[in-house]
Amino acid sequence: MHGGDPREAARCALNRACEHLARTQAADGAWRLPPAPRILENALACLIAEAFVPELLPHVAAARHWVLDAAVQRHHEVPRVLDSWLQAWVSGRAREAGPDLTHAAFSEPVFAPRRLTFCALALALDTPVQGGLPREHLQARMLELVRTRHVSRLKTWSVAEAAALFLLLGGTGSPEDTALALDALCEAQLPSGSFGEHQVATFLALAALRRQAPGSAPFARALDFLLRTRAEDGTWRFSHADVWDTALLCRALEGHERFGATLRDGAEAFLLRHQKRDGGWPYRNDVESDTDTTGMVMLALSPGAASLDASRAAAGYLSRMRTEAGLWRTWQYREDPPAEEVVAHAVLGLRRWGADGDAWLPGTQWLATRLHEDTGWCAHWYNMQSYAAHEIGMALGPAHPATRHAARLLVARRNADGGWGPTAGAASSAAATGMSLALLGHYLPAEHPVISRAVHLLVELQQPDGAWPGPVEMFVPRPFAIDYPMQALALAAHGLALVAGPPRAPLIPLE
Repeated sequence: MHGGDPREAARCALNRACEHLARTQAADGAWRLPPAPRILENALACLIAEAFVPELLPHVAAARHWVLDAAVQRHHEVPRVLDSWLQAWVSGRAREAGPDLTHAAFSEPVFAPRRLTFCALALALDTPVQGGLPREHLQARMLELVRTRHVSRLKTWSVAEAAALFLLLGGTGSPEDTALALDALCEAQLPSGSFGEHQVATFLALAALRRQAPGSAPFARALDFLLRTRAEDGTWRFSHADVWDTALLCRALEGHERFGATLRDGAEAFLLRHQKRDGGWPYRNDVESDTDTTGMVMLALSPGAASLDASRAAAGYLSRMRTEAGLWRTWQYREDPPAEEVVAHAVLGLRRWGADGDAWLPGTQWLATRLHEDTGWCAHWYNMQSYAAHEIGMALGPAHPATRHAARLLVARRNADGGWGPTAGAASSAAATGMSLALLGHYLPAEHPVISRAVHLLVELQQPDGAWPGPVEMFVPRPFAIDYPMQALALAAHGLALVAGPPRAPLIPLE
């Protein structure tokens, strides 16, 4: 199907999407759908059960079966290596050796924590690691993270991982150090029994508690959390992302009548209720604030007194989280590098609610320098070139030369079916096509073949229930990919909403 009015086609597709959203919106106004299962959580459950926590063994049969049939993630060397090792360990093929951590990617600042975690885990299993670190070095590093957790603003789940791995490594720690790590671990436990609502951290904490405090209430609560949060099919899933998903949908569908009439009020009320005392928002409703979600919620809220008050508080949070260079990390942790789309969301959020240019101009200047002539911009949290191009491009403005260059790259990379894949040469996806539309709609009219063909491809890809298929590769933890179903809908709808809205005049020249 390639004929018909693209604006009307976009409106009809959005109305079907809103019907799906009405069926899936929770009573509190949020969208809270779990992600698909992964090797990471499920293989780790099997490993922890067999090596450390016999109480978990009767509950991992379904996870084991799923892991053995699952496909290893191959979009990046770090998850490829670690998924392969975990899967081989569960199958019984790799009990005598740890993962090979020699690849240069394991030394990159964003991915180095994965190296520390899996090196420590392998040594706790008494298996050698290629490219690893000595046990004493790892213990000292984990202890340092525990001791400096407050001044470094380490996230709860990261504190739990560091404390748990220190305790699992055993050996050289003094009784005082062991007590400190155990206290920090118990301090990090949430009322739910989890550690940061994070399955990996909770599995590691469970193993450490089984070794150090097997009959304790924290151990029992952690075990109860993990058993209680298994999916119906017996697998474990990473946490939902109700605040992020809800904000992403509200932003994408801003101005769409059907969404505004029936769904937006409840969704925005949910977002306003879950703002933290520090002024920020977390990716889910009961963990700590992060910069990326805070910026996204600021973009999602519609004008009004409550939104203005909330955004002023959020601007204060972003001001406190800004680095000396005027940039933003995703997490407050001092070793987390600035991320391009996180900086873009902070810039956009601050500008939307009237912040002075001094608050965000350094961010735009930095973003302009991050453009790669041949490939455009890269995002830290999504494996999707058009997402990076749109988010960063909007922070600079569609008239900025770098944004127009990124838009021209998208036009040049268009697939034969009229859509875009997440990366150059990949098959077209709904999410990547939607985000390409969201940028190119600032330059090309709805009747232009590039726009109209993309709209009609999204109509063809839309499922009977009104959703769009994934996967969308979000990186949690970076660079492990995770697929949240609502994000495919939000990103596809974002571009359609631009096309379905009032015509933009004058359009900006693409050349």
